[in-house]
Amino acid sequence: MYPIIDRQELAKGSMVLITVEAPQIAAKIQPGQFVVLRVNETGERIPLTVAYKDLSHGTITIIFMVIGKSTAL
Repeated sequence: MYPIIDRQELAKGSMVLITVEAPQIAAKIQPGQFVVLRVNETGERIPLTVAYKDLSHGTITIIFMVIGKSTAL
């Protein structure tokens, strides 16, 4: 699992920005591609678009709307 190194709530908690340390993904991801996230090992798979990548830090940033149980977790 990749560690979340930053989490910010935007728009009164209905939007969330997370930054994940994932150097291998950051090196290969292209605009418009998705990553699949899971809250835990048995959790639902959630496809989310990468908003930004930082190759120098090896991170990707994902912004998503909190809609259901999985995105709220």
